Amino acid sequence: MKKISGSRMIFLYITIVIVSVVSLISSLYLYNSVQNLLVEERGRKALGVSIAVAKIIQQDYASFRNLLEVENYEEGNYDESYYIKMQQIFQEINVQSNVKFVYCGKRISDEEMVYLFDGESPGSVLFSPIGSEDDLDAVEKKTYAEKKPNYTSIVKDSDWGELLTGVAPIRDPYTGEAVAHVGVDVSAEQIYRSLSGIKKLIVINAILFILITSLIIYKLLSMNLFFMENDYLTGLHSKGFEERFLDQLIKKSTINGKSFPLIMIDFDDFKLINDEYGHHFGDCVLKQVADILQICTRSVDCCARYGGDEFIIVLPEANLEYASFVCQWLLKEVSKQRIKTKDGCSVSVSVSMGVALWKKGMTSEQILEHADKALYHSKRTGKGRMVIYKEDLE
Repeated sequence: MKKISGSRMIFLYITIVIVSVVSLISSLYLYNSVQNLLVEERGRKALGVSIAVAKIIQQDYASFRNLLEVENYEEGNYDESYYIKMQQIFQEINVQSNVKFVYCGKRISDEEMVYLFDGESPGSVLFSPIGSEDDLDAVEKKTYAEKKPNYTSIVKDSDWGELLTGVAPIRDPYTGEAVAHVGVDVSAEQIYRSLSGIKKLIVINAILFILITSLIIYKLLSMNLFFMENDYLTGLHSKGFEERFLDQLIKKSTINGKSFPLIMIDFDDFKLINDEYGHHFGDCVLKQVADILQICTRSVDCCARYGGDEFIIVLPEANLEYASFVCQWLLKEVSKQRIKTKDGCSVSVSVSMGVALWKKGMTSEQILEHADKALYHSKRTGKGRMVIYKEDLE
C-alpha cells in the first residue's frame, strides 16, 4: 500500500491531534469523576462511623450528660471510670474502622471546643486529653447549627494533613439540642493511592485509544488513497493516478533530457461484445486483458485504465524499440485468449494500439494527442495492430 503524503498526511496529523485532545478531556473528566466518587465514598465512611459512635454515646446519655456539665476537667472532677471505658471504646473504633482520628468534643463558644474523648493512644503526640481546647472548624459549626450530620471533601490542615471529616451531633434526648459532636477524620492518602493506580490505567487506555484510533484512521485513509489511485474493476491504476504520474515523469524527463514512450490501447468492437454477451462478460474481458498488461510490463511502468475500454501504458526511461516489443507481446498474448461465456462459448478479442514518443518541450496533452492519433490510424487501417505516431499521420 502506498504511503500517505501531502494534504492527507496533514489531515491525519490534525485528526490525531483532535483525537488526542478529546481523549485527554475524556480522561480528565473520567479522572475527576472517579476522584469525586472516592471522595464521596470516604466522606460517607467518615460520616457513618461518626453517626455510629454518636449512637453508642447516647446509649448511656445520663453518664455522658454528667461529663458534659463539668467545667474544669481536672482529676477528680469527673467520672474517671466512665471516661476510661469510653476511651477504650474510642481506641477500638479507631483501630477497627481504619480511620485516622475519632474524637468527641463539646462546644464552649461559637469558635471553640474542648475534647472529651480521643481515639488516639494517650502516649501519642497526637492525643488530645480531656478538657484540651481547639478551634471549631466549619463542618463542626454547621453540624451544631443544623443539628444533623455533615461531611467534608478533602481539607488540607497544616497540623493534621489532608483529611475528610464526618461530624455527627449528639443531641439531648429531651430538648433535641446539639450538645456535643463526634468527629471522624479519614486520610486522603488512600484516595491518592487509589487515584495513582487509576491515573496509570487511564493514561494507558488513553494512549491505546489514540494509537488504535490513529491506526484505524491511517488504514481508512490508505484504503481511500488506494481506491483513488486504482481502478476498482481491473486493479490497474486510475486515470487520475496516470495523469499525475505522466506530469511528474515529464518534469523529471525535462531535467534529465530522456525521452519516453506512451502506449494507448483500445478494444476492437468492444460494444458488440457488451451487446451480445452482456456487460458482466465485458467486465470479465477487461479484467483478463488488464492482467495481461500487468504481466507484460515492468514494475516501474504505469498501466492505467483510461476510461471504458481504453488503457494507457507509460514506459519511463524506455525507447520506441522497447515500446514496440511490449506492443507485439501484448498483441500476441491477447490474440491467444479464448474467454468463455456462461453458455460455454469461447470468445476471442483484439486490441489496437497507438504509440507516441515524448520529446523535450511536449506537454502531457500533446503526447496523449499523438498516441490517440496513432491509435485512430491503427483502427482505420485494419485493427488488431500497433501504429507509432509520425507527423505524416496528421
